[in-house]
Amino acid sequence: MSTRLDPNRLDRELARRGWNATDLAKASGISAGTISAARRGRPVSNATVCKIADALRAAPIVAGVDGLLEPEHASPLNGSQPVS
Repeated sequence: MSTRLDPNRLDRELARRGWNATDLAKASGISAGTISAARRGRPVSNATVCKIADALRAAPIVAGVDGLLEPEHASPLNGSQPVS
């Protein structure tokens, strides 16, 4: 069975930790290619989702970074208006 991760959410979680895809690949033990596929919205195995989630849970969020990021539910058209 496979799951599609929300690419925008995954990128946001990487930004919250000051990580790039390579950092997540190393921390999760997943190949950079699989991380790249997940960031493009391609389906990944449930085991991969668990490894990604575990790696993100273990990594500290950079203090104050949330205020610098766009709102989580920003409109995909302009990125500044919340989606209702």
